[in-house]
Parts: sequence; C-alpha cells; structure tokens
Amino acid sequence: MLIVSFQEVGAVVEIEAGYGGRPGLATLESTDAHLLARLFDRLSAESIYRRFFSPINRPDMFQASIARTDHFNREAVAAVAEGELVGVAQYSRRPDRQQAELAIVIADDWQRQGIGTRLIAALAERAVAAGIDSFAVDIQGDNFGALRLFKRFAPAARMTFSAGVGEGVIPLT
Repeated sequence: MLIVSFQEVGAVVEIEAGYGGRPGLATLESTDAHLLARLFDRLSAESIYRRFFSPINRPDMFQASIARTDHFNREAVAAVAEGELVGVAQYSRRPDRQQAELAIVIADDWQRQGIGTRLIAALAERAVAAGIDSFAVDIQGDNFGALRLFKRFAPAARMTFSAGVGEGVIPLT
C-alpha cells in the first residue's frame, strides 16, 4: 500500500493516493457522517439491502455507525473519488476483543473494480495493529460478489449457511 503524508481530503484523512482513475483511500472520522449520507443517497435499494439486510430508507443507521468510530474498537476506511465517498469498510470489535465484525458497501457504479479488496486490505492492516486477529462476516447466500470477495481473502475458510445467510471468518494473521 502506498502511504502518503496525511492530507485533508474533505473531512477524511488520505491513507492511499488515488491514481489512474482509481479512488484514493481515506480514514473516516466520527465527524464524517454527512459524507455517508451522500453515499447512501447514491446506493441502489439492492446495495442498501445487501449491506444492512433490511430495506432501510434513511441513512441514520449508517451515519450512527461512523459516529462511534474510535480507531481501536471501531474503525472505518473509505474509497474517495472526486471528493465523494464511493465505498466504506468498517469493523466493530466483538466482546472477545480478538475478533471484529466486518461490514462493507460500495457505490453501485464502482462495484466489481477491486475497491472492496483494497478497502478490506487497508482495514485489515489497521485491525491487526489494534490486536484483532480475524473478521467475522455475514453474507447473504445470493450475494455472489461478496462471496467472491470473502474467498479472495480467506480461500481455505468455509461459510456456514442458515436461512440463506452465510457466516464465516476471515483470518488476518
């Protein structure tokens, strides 16, 4: 990962410069909820359902998850293109303190371009530094893009399916 000097990119801090039409990566702060609202407005109903497992129509839940970011128990990184968020990956540490729940969403126009892979790699690097050794994931059984992403990061890992939802673990160490 190309780490650049910390520069303000809107309200987020850049961690990887964008180049060749690729978005840059940035750390989200607890004050960046307004940026999430703009991303939420550009998501399709299907993308919202895939991320939240529910057809929510207000960004409040999304914004609240960023408001609790503390860069240890909760972290969030974003892909930024032309001053707008185009993807977000977050973790929330589980009570056992060694594992964290992973959540990711990519704007529809930017899906299947490697952004999810970059976001999870950047988030995993930060998680390991915070003492987290794995990400727990829940994926809808017909979300083939997310299932491919899971297999890319954890090729030997298996998912357990129940009621159409797969549960798995991505080891980070």
